[in-house]
Amino acid sequence: MRVGMTIFCQNAEDWDRYEAEERGEQVPDRPATSDRQIFLEDVSLAVQADSLGFDTVWTIEHHFTPYTMVTNPLQLLTYIAGVTKKVDLGTMVVVLPWHNPVRVAEDVVMLDALLGGRRVVLGVGRGLGRREFAGLNVDQNEARGRFDENIQVLRDLLRDGQIKSFDGQFYNIQDLRLRPQPAYDLSDNLYCAAGSPETMEVIANAGVKPMVIPNTDLETSLAGIRRYTELREQAGFGPVDTRLALWTYCAPTVDEARGPAEKYMACYADTALRHYELLGDHLSKLKGYEGYGQRSAAMRQDPGIFARGFTGGHPWGTPEMIIERSKQLAEAFGTSELTFVFRYGGMPLDLAQKSMELFAKEVLPELKKLNPAPLRSAAAAL
Repeated sequence: MRVGMTIFCQNAEDWDRYEAEERGEQVPDRPATSDRQIFLEDVSLAVQADSLGFDTVWTIEHHFTPYTMVTNPLQLLTYIAGVTKKVDLGTMVVVLPWHNPVRVAEDVVMLDALLGGRRVVLGVGRGLGRREFAGLNVDQNEARGRFDENIQVLRDLLRDGQIKSFDGQFYNIQDLRLRPQPAYDLSDNLYCAAGSPETMEVIANAGVKPMVIPNTDLETSLAGIRRYTELREQAGFGPVDTRLALWTYCAPTVDEARGPAEKYMACYADTALRHYELLGDHLSKLKGYEGYGQRSAAMRQDPGIFARGFTGGHPWGTPEMIIERSKQLAEAFGTSELTFVFRYGGMPLDLAQKSMELFAKEVLPELKKLNPAPLRSAAAAL
């Protein structure tokens, strides 16, 4: 099994200032810790991961808030390609309704051409943040339709670099050929974040493989991926591997791990709630987001459920604890790659570095030995 790490570039401690500014209150113009410092520190973790033997470095796309500040993941990964030597690269995710799919395909093919044998995995998603859709001037009610068309266009372009004819509501493409041409079929490197019932249905019917980036507890995520597998098999596709993102903190003893894990995972959960406005009622009113609306209603009844899902479900603790929990999750989700988030929620750089170093020394070799079976409709329980 492959093991990756991801950089989030969060300025998590800036949320109070950001939200006060959003309300029109008088606050300092800039955060206490500069956004650029966060970028440089997280890139240093990516370089460190390359030297420590991780297989992949990933990053994410978000806009306008301190939640994560990577506005163009393929651009950041191109830079990381230049300062690393061995790691493959991946997005978790490029949010398709915010982009022209032809441009996304071009960027992926160009980056792949420059990697010298290393590969890029394109994880994509539909998007959830109301502020982001508004700031990018995209009607969130159109997200489902735009996503559906983008997936079809991307899959065809990544497969052989051309489209004969595509007629959709948002895109009309005739006799298009990419340059540079893809050197091989890149469509097998296309994964999609399966975060809602609506998205699962689309990608299962298209045969696109799932990427699990938990925005709820892992039990709920597993139930969703089981449903995806059933839909995929009904559409005539066989067993499938997944990519699974997990949050971690590794320390020599449980006592040394508990404090940072609980503190920074809870802080991360708070940043996600605030960025996505998951305690609001607007998601239930948006076309294609009814599933998220139901989850928001449950969270309003118990706002702490989100943070408990992270600290109670994700692998943290001693190396032995992390190995055991990661093995359980990899087998349950049928994953071919676990991707770990080492820095989140305002965690100081030195803590993330120590955690990742111990992880690389004692956990990484054991996880690479795993070979979970691909998912079938009768997936194992956690």
